Amino acid sequence: MRVVTSNICTASNSPYLPGCKRSLRVIIWLLFYVVAFSQSASSQTPPPKDTSQKQDAATIRITTELLQLEVIVTDKKGQPVRNLKQMDFELKEDGKLQEVTYFSVGTSTQPARWITAEAKGNQSITTSPKIRATGRYIVLLADDFHLAPDSLMRTRQALVKFIDQQFSYIDKIALITTSGQLWTYQQFTNKREILKRAINRLAMTERRASSIAGDIPRMTSYQAELIQNRDRDALALAVNEIVRKLPDITPDMAASMALGKAQQMVEETSFHTRATLSTLEDVIRSVRALPGHKSVVFLSDGFTLGGSQQGNFYDLRQITDAAARSGIMIYSLDTRGLTTNAMDVSQPGFGQEQPPGVRMRIEADALEVRKDALNALARDTGGFPVFNTNDLYLGLQKIVADSETYYLLAFEPQETSRDGRFRKLEVRVKDHPEYVIRTSKGFFAPGDKSGNNSKKESGLKTALTRNTFASLVPPRDIPMEMAVDFVDSGKSDGFAIITAHLDLSGLKFEKLNDRFNATLNVMGSVFDEEGKAMDRFNRKLALTLKPATYERILKSGFVFDCLVKLKPGFYQVRMSAVQENSSQTGNVSEWVEIGDLSKKELVLSSIFLASEHEKLYTGPLQNEPSAAEPTDDQQATPMPSQISRRFQRGSHFDYTFFAYNAKSDANGETDLVVQTQLYSGTKVILASPLAPLKLSAEKKELSFVPHVARLTLDDFEPGNYELRLLVIDRVAKASATRSLYFVVEP
Repeated sequence: MRVVTSNICTASNSPYLPGCKRSLRVIIWLLFYVVAFSQSASSQTPPPKDTSQKQDAATIRITTELLQLEVIVTDKKGQPVRNLKQMDFELKEDGKLQEVTYFSVGTSTQPARWITAEAKGNQSITTSPKIRATGRYIVLLADDFHLAPDSLMRTRQALVKFIDQQFSYIDKIALITTSGQLWTYQQFTNKREILKRAINRLAMTERRASSIAGDIPRMTSYQAELIQNRDRDALALAVNEIVRKLPDITPDMAASMALGKAQQMVEETSFHTRATLSTLEDVIRSVRALPGHKSVVFLSDGFTLGGSQQGNFYDLRQITDAAARSGIMIYSLDTRGLTTNAMDVSQPGFGQEQPPGVRMRIEADALEVRKDALNALARDTGGFPVFNTNDLYLGLQKIVADSETYYLLAFEPQETSRDGRFRKLEVRVKDHPEYVIRTSKGFFAPGDKSGNNSKKESGLKTALTRNTFASLVPPRDIPMEMAVDFVDSGKSDGFAIITAHLDLSGLKFEKLNDRFNATLNVMGSVFDEEGKAMDRFNRKLALTLKPATYERILKSGFVFDCLVKLKPGFYQVRMSAVQENSSQTGNVSEWVEIGDLSKKELVLSSIFLASEHEKLYTGPLQNEPSAAEPTDDQQATPMPSQISRRFQRGSHFDYTFFAYNAKSDANGETDLVVQTQLYSGTKVILASPLAPLKLSAEKKELSFVPHVARLTLDDFEPGNYELRLLVIDRVAKASATRSLYFVVEP
């Protein structure tokens, strides 16, 4: 591999096409619905080779659902069992043998191939199977309703270490909280810096007055449930504490006080528990459309499931059903760390409780009860819980390593009764009863009974969290990809350059007078980290295409470019494309950091890429662009490398960036140097010598220093890489970095 550098800059306007007209229209986000389908013929692994005409003729009629289960098999020592075949497995639904219609094997480096459906138009009732291999999707679900302060600190530290040392660019991770406090961050991303910013924003949720330490009586949520369930010892413990601390209160009054507080605490506990489980279920169902290995890491101190009052309990089978239908496993990580039954002797009144030993028994039982839900969530969905470890990072390592080898089994449930009854699933390996099998334990059959409780909980979740899990799997009727990059004029005028590519091959065009017509409304919003809307843009694309342009757009796609001027800060850009008079839509979101030149510190622009067939970005904006609209012919173009960042092995790409606020020495000279670093995962595979960044004599008037380089990919193995640029200002004794990820294909 070679890195060839040069110092080239032409001060000119951005070649990125303008055309964003700001408006007050609110961006529309649509939920993504999945159409379930079934497969009529079985497949073997690896998937059959492409036989073009034969496979094109084959179709799958959408008459029933197809469930795809991930199955993990370990031996008696807990080691993964490899090299199993489809014929080795036996799958039963309510004890009845089912036919496995599709089978695939996945590993941490070679994911299993999932079946997806691609419908051709709203009227289509058949579809051809598309079998795709993808990376892993990992949801880190932080249960901030039930995280104590010390648990929150441990969770942050473990997650940051996990992202730094275990994160792979091919994987996509979403950090979600049960309270919804990180709603602007709740999308899948493969950007390390975005995930770390989200982790650092994890905070405690508001605690209710009834659970404040020092209240009289001192009462835990578990004790409150016992009191509501008429446990005499739990009630006596509270009554005796009230009478001891408040001598003027009679035992009857104390009992009334204890019952009232217990009821209040149970209601609050039930509210948070139902909100937590509803969020978990909603997240799982929302990722059903994603093909590939999916898992949820549920980080929580544990919780009780509510009191005995009707409606307080959340049927955990709803989550098991969601996991089975989404092909997902839950791994529970107890964030309390190592737990013991030791009492806190510093608490007021320790040793004076009556009846003797009751508090110790209650708190010891509470430790186990809080584990029960974590255990059930994991075991019933094929995952496992991690308890009693102060090193949560090791727990995360163990969870990630669980996908070293797994099997994908697809089947069509044969029971046709629509009774809404829960159906139990059982998978075993023939001739190996000693093997341990982990997969989802069951699902609800279609019918009025299934999903009722989920509907009851939806209002609670929506009112409580503001979660918009549609952003986890955005609508893809109009596939969209986007890059958002930072550049400055050099005069503290920061811009976000928004470049989006729209795949219009599935768009419905109307042919009229030898022209192909369609109208798209492209809308976007810019949010700060708190979720406050900072800017909006809206543009109507009235496409009236000649046949040649129409054919080119169907093949290559359509590029939408936009410039938004922003103050320094960290922003999320969300864009939506909606076809008029149609339900077809697409959504995409990205983050961008706008540097602050006013601090007179070293700042770098984003890195701009160009393949050997593309024009490289030529320089920062000098003035805000004109409102000239690009033509359809200009924008009918393949996805730019700045968005895709995918290159063929043996090719090369050029890249450029701009350094601002370089300090000058006593002679008016700057002294900037740059080092190019290349990473494969966390391993450094190249670190170039320091190269000087200098302005030529004719460019001395520029307020920024450009850098252009070429990276050849002759010696790169196919895979995922990170390009990291380190710039050092030797005069100011300061440094700055920028990085991006790219993919080398065979």
